[in-house]
Amino acid sequence: MVMRDLNIGTKVGLALLTDKWNALTLSNLTTTPAGFMVLRENVRGISTLKLLTVLAKLTQLDLVVSTDDYQYSLTPAGQQFQQSLATLETWGNQVITEMQ
Repeated sequence: MVMRDLNIGTKVGLALLTDKWNALTLSNLTTTPAGFMVLRENVRGISTLKLLTVLAKLTQLDLVVSTDDYQYSLTPAGQQFQQSLATLETWGNQVITEMQ
């Protein structure tokens, strides 16, 4: 069987990964709730509006949960995605090391 196109799940995952703000936001969250401004300081270079947009998207995808007082934390699915990011980083570092 020849694969001619990526499946929808792969496309969604890649779209999430290719936006650096998604990855940086997920990397800076834990299961312990963090305030919006703390997160804003940790994700350097992102505008307030962009961070709000990213958090809304990640919440819609059930990767992040928010509270009424603007605290954000990872859901179990967000933790799993964060682990995938860490695995990808490890692989990338290994490839770079082998190329040198």
